[in-house]
Amino acid sequence: MDYVIAQLKWLMPLSIFFIPYESCAANYYLTLYSGKYSDNKLGHVLLSKPVDFMDAYLGVVALSRGFAFESPAHQWELEGQLGKHFHEQHHWEFNIAALYRWQRFPWQKRLRTTLAIGDGLSYAAQTPPLEAASKSNVGATRLLNYVVVEMTVAPPEVKDWSLVVRVHHRSGVYGIFDDVEGGSNVIAAGIKFRF
Repeated sequence: MDYVIAQLKWLMPLSIFFIPYESCAANYYLTLYSGKYSDNKLGHVLLSKPVDFMDAYLGVVALSRGFAFESPAHQWELEGQLGKHFHEQHHWEFNIAALYRWQRFPWQKRLRTTLAIGDGLSYAAQTPPLEAASKSNVGATRLLNYVVVEMTVAPPEVKDWSLVVRVHHRSGVYGIFDDVEGGSNVIAAGIKFRF
């Protein structure tokens, strides 16, 4: 019994993230972001190891909608994207992903913050030349897995827009997609509007 009580004490602070709230009306989000291409592995990017950038850029317009568990604490979203590569690459990219977004942090009264992670599919209009020439990849193909990690911030009094920092990652998922090992990353920033 003491073990159960000890575990409940540990879980109680975490329960604040899962308290049910009255369902919100469906929210739509328009995100505009651009960023610079990196051949580094995703783990290096996320762990703040030195990142080598290339002279290649991506601009994206993304439309998403909250579709489940919408509350002040968290929600699921479905997102579709249209992206265009510039400079060393010139192809179009189409992505679709499901994202889970955390919306409640202890500092919300000072800085409204959300953190999202998502997974889906990415389709390039042509095999990306930088992925094909990559030193850290084995193979390249048009259809790959898509992973997104995003953080948004805004002043607490501003409810309909926020600044966005995002990692945009295409990956072969250890060879699942056409034996592609590795992937590519774009480290990006932009603006998100809620309507």
